[in-house]
Amino acid sequence: MSKLSPRKLIKTIDKVISLNPTEITFVQKIKKEVDGAFEEETNQRTIKAIVYIEDNSGSININTGNQGTSYSSARYKMLADKDSDLDVTPFEKIKFISNGDKFEIKAVYPQVVQDIICGYLCDLERID
Repeated sequence: MSKLSPRKLIKTIDKVISLNPTEITFVQKIKKEVDGAFEEETNQRTIKAIVYIEDNSGSININTGNQGTSYSSARYKMLADKDSDLDVTPFEKIKFISNGDKFEIKAVYPQVVQDIICGYLCDLERID
């Protein structure tokens, strides 16, 4: 029985992204500890990824309030390459625009084989 090697998975992820690549640029705010206090540092990052729609999740959240109606959908996923180095916390959210739609990364799942990160699978939410 053959084993899954990190090299093969990285090559497969890169091939999938190359079929329909999307360059995503976003500003990430990172809090770093300096002299016992936290300082906020901003980095503008560009990553190569593919955004796609997952078929089995058909839930759409509708939030109506005094200011209007907002629609959000959790059907979107993103596959990013190994060089993306994505990290999402409840306090540091990543928002970006892709093909005219605004997205927010809700969760990041590193794809790890033999202690090597091969890529990132992300849950996205489309926001208004």
